[in-house]
Amino acid sequence: MEFAPAAREPLRWESRLALVVFVIALGFHGWAMTVGWQSRNLPGGEFRQAQTALSAYWIKADNDFSLAYPTPVVGKPWSVPMEFPLYQWTVVVTGNVTGWGLTKAGRAVSIACFYLALPAVFLLLQRWRVAVAWRWLVLALVVTCPLYVFYSRAFLIETMALMFSLWFWVAFERAVAGRSKAWLAVAILAGTGAGLVKVTTFLLYLLPAGVWAALRLWQERKGAWRADLVWMAAAVALPFAATLWWLGFADAVKGQNPLGVAFTSANLRAFNFGWEGSRLSPELWRVKTGIVAGQLTWLPAMLFCGVVALLVRRRWREIGACMACFGSVLVIFPILYAHHDYYYVANTVLLLLAMGLALVALVETTAPRWVAWGLCLSVIVGQGVRYIEHYYPSQRAISPGGDGLTSSLRALTNPRDVIVVLGQDWNSMTPYYAQRRGVMIRNDIAPDAARVERSLAMLDDEKIGALVIVGEPDGAQWLIDRAAARGLGREPLYVWRDARIFVPEARRTELLHAILENPFHEVQLAPGVEIPHENLSARWIEVGALRRWQQKYFSAMEPRPVRFWSSFGPGLDGSSGHALYGAHPVTRLVFALPAGTHALRSSLQMPLDAYRSDLPEGEITDGVEVTLSRLDAEGGRHPLAARYFNPHGNREDRGPLRPLEFTFTLNQAGEVELYFGPGPSGRDTRDWIQLGPLQIAPVNAP
Repeated sequence: MEFAPAAREPLRWESRLALVVFVIALGFHGWAMTVGWQSRNLPGGEFRQAQTALSAYWIKADNDFSLAYPTPVVGKPWSVPMEFPLYQWTVVVTGNVTGWGLTKAGRAVSIACFYLALPAVFLLLQRWRVAVAWRWLVLALVVTCPLYVFYSRAFLIETMALMFSLWFWVAFERAVAGRSKAWLAVAILAGTGAGLVKVTTFLLYLLPAGVWAALRLWQERKGAWRADLVWMAAAVALPFAATLWWLGFADAVKGQNPLGVAFTSANLRAFNFGWEGSRLSPELWRVKTGIVAGQLTWLPAMLFCGVVALLVRRRWREIGACMACFGSVLVIFPILYAHHDYYYVANTVLLLLAMGLALVALVETTAPRWVAWGLCLSVIVGQGVRYIEHYYPSQRAISPGGDGLTSSLRALTNPRDVIVVLGQDWNSMTPYYAQRRGVMIRNDIAPDAARVERSLAMLDDEKIGALVIVGEPDGAQWLIDRAAARGLGREPLYVWRDARIFVPEARRTELLHAILENPFHEVQLAPGVEIPHENLSARWIEVGALRRWQQKYFSAMEPRPVRFWSSFGPGLDGSSGHALYGAHPVTRLVFALPAGTHALRSSLQMPLDAYRSDLPEGEITDGVEVTLSRLDAEGGRHPLAARYFNPHGNREDRGPLRPLEFTFTLNQAGEVELYFGPGPSGRDTRDWIQLGPLQIAPVNAP
């Protein structure tokens, strides 16, 4: 295709300014790549990112670089290959060479592929006779695109597929038009990479290449069209053959898995290409329109470029062709592009090319240069602002990755254990963040007992570390029974949100203590599971010797006591919103303090039932003696302060959290004892005293 020459060439200062603008835009993109770099979570399409990351994790863990690479998400055999694992292999090798963690390596590979795609865009613009200066402006538009700033560092194959596809497009045209063997080799390699890594992206870029090929053959219909056809066939023969071979190989591997067979090409055809009515579905188009308008670029910039294209009426063929290709996949793959915003990594560059060409058409006109430049810069800056508003908040958050469920599974199961999950679809996030092999059973498959049983039977030589049931799906009880036959308990040990977690019966006590000692976010013991009783009463106990979960009794004390004595054992009540320590007489709390003047600040309370007026006299509390003493080396006690707390006889002591404050001086470092004893009558009837949060601090401390 031939295009009309530009109406106005850029001046020297414009060429320099355009390059500066691109460098600044590239710097902005580079800065954005560092945002949240230390975070281990995978924002944006996390469901799909986790699947790719799970494959890379187990390729590295098992040193398994086979074509049937591991993706342990739907049981054995652990491979359900979706794409050729070139991206995953590259990530693992990058991580091994650099020493980076898997997440950083995955991001680095994606970023590198995005940057390597930019020269292909530059060469496409050259073929369209766009001046060098204006090409820098278009590239500045690409690197400031909010979607690309966000997704060009995702743990996804998208930018690698885009890179290969763009280079195929460039090389295909140049190989055929110039009879270049070098460009033919590039086209073959890039096309093969694109078809293997992600065939849907390759299919998109076959469209503009195919349209160009058809027009060229038509133009050469009376000339060298046969030679052109040979070159075209040579460029696509190996990519087509490799793609078809891989699809056949992947389907054969998936077919060996009772649960993975659902992901063969035949079974996914309707989802990939849509079913009857899906291409015209108003609901799907509303979703896709929302993504295009709100997530790809800056909507005012997109609308402005559209108006410019209509008014300037230059480069309309290129702009129209790019927009047609951009929109084609929304029709060809109606469901994929409605359900997955990351799919737009493949076609958004075409939208940006159309927008960029509209800006090129503007600067090529006789409009005042400062006006044209001002509008172009506004579009570029607007995209950067849109990223800050829309994507930056989620990208900047630092997270260890996963949640309370995955962290608990990682801590409570062994590295080679298998986790079985029902009620989370085939979501790879749980096995990836838990770093365990998973059998994710979809709700629609769970009632198929024979199929699930075949999958479980393949685990006979594996150890099931946990069964997770989310919600109340059909088939849950049958699955619990089958897991129990393999050694898991019939009752859950703990819950996370609406998930119940069943563990091996032989490890139940061990894991119960592990949960108590290592709190996990939003994890609680299942209803009916009792905390194991251990006698902590009527004897001196060193706080440092307690289990970690038992030390929580003293979590509201600063400093914590070094030892304690309690007639009935320690207890902590947080139901009122305050941490209240049960100090029923006799209770002794010993603290180790440095020399100096200190202030003890806390609060006391007793429930109304301890001193109700309708109680017999012998049933009413007679109060509690609270004494603070210094302990000497021989164990003697030397009183420092005291308070008699008696809500029955003193109205000032009634009500919640009455103040307890002592100021005292220690001439040398030592121990003090806070003692709670019975009142004057020497009995502890209804002495249900509670101690609020306690702090002992130097008086002159800030």
